[in-house]
Amino acid sequence: MTTPPLPETPTMRIRLDYTNSAGQDLGSRFFLKYAGSAPSGDNCTAIAAAIAAAWQTHLDGHVQENYALTEVDVLDIASYDGLSGQWTGSYPGTDDSTALPDTVAVNIEFGIARRYRGGKPRMFLPPPGADSLENDYQWSTTFIENLTTDWDAFITAVEAIDVGAVGALTHVNVSYYSGFTNVENTSGRMRAAPKYRTPSALVDTITGYFPKTLIGSQRKRRKSTTY
Repeated sequence: MTTPPLPETPTMRIRLDYTNSAGQDLGSRFFLKYAGSAPSGDNCTAIAAAIAAAWQTHLDGHVQENYALTEVDVLDIASYDGLSGQWTGSYPGTDDSTALPDTVAVNIEFGIARRYRGGKPRMFLPPPGADSLENDYQWSTTFIENLTTDWDAFITAVEAIDVGAVGALTHVNVSYYSGFTNVENTSGRMRAAPKYRTPSALVDTITGYFPKTLIGSQRKRRKSTTY
């Protein structure tokens, strides 16, 4: 398997891991660019704990109580031997209205300045309860407005984290792929395989956040364990 390229700017990958009442793991991730020195393991652990605290302060009210944030994993991906650190615990959601199916999610799209065809950066969050529904396919206007305000506050708190010599943090997206290569399968059919960027993954600063009114869905609610 080809090794993913390193980002063009020093960056950390942040993984938010959740557990539901059935013991199933869920996850989402985002990236933070840092302006200073590479974080130590202790730095990563401190950043993870601060992110967990920011999540509890600003986002737990938008998550149904059957879901809990149970781990934040911070990994320095600026080099192939970057260090990592974790916070583990349990910060459950505080929305006590009726639980929705596990495949339901909240979709927050991230704005970037670069224009291109194709999917845009986004992140999926565990769902709120049924009281946040407008109908069977949309979140309510009030839910979206409140989530937008509190998501902005969460990111502001995350970017304000000051640990060691890591320096200023900025929310970014990391784009690893550009274009395709036609590859022949064992059946003889051709498929378009995405190509890694060379020599580095592209880093875009996030310019805005757009929670989607349409109810999001993930067929496989499993946390990502790779780049």
